[in-house]
Amino acid sequence: MNIDLIMHFIFFIPLLIVAFNQKKLKYKDIFLKYLLISIGVLFLGILYDNFLAKENKSIVYYSSQMTITFLLLYKIIRIPYYLIFKREPEISKMPENKIDIIPTIIITVGTMALPFIIDTYIIQKIIL
Repeated sequence: MNIDLIMHFIFFIPLLIVAFNQKKLKYKDIFLKYLLISIGVLFLGILYDNFLAKENKSIVYYSSQMTITFLLLYKIIRIPYYLIFKREPEISKMPENKIDIIPTIIITVGTMALPFIIDTYIIQKIIL
């Protein structure tokens, strides 16, 4: 089995845990705990990419960024959403309220696309 694929799944597990426990993200201490874990996963992904990856940018590098991207997008969307609707956004496959489809799409697409966009347009410009 390919070690990159195994590491990808290991670094993807915190995203699944955070996504399934999103109702707890409204508490600051739990959000900070998840944020610290995601920073640790990001750090490990960068170390793996710099020292062990055979390719220029591996899938492990991008999957290690997804948890922190999810958390930051959720926090950015949650604040105005809570001020407008006086409730937490529901991020799921089929939200109960139709208005929750918009934050679900933004967070889902952003979590998948932002690591690639940030690397292409920001990190590569800094390195070069």
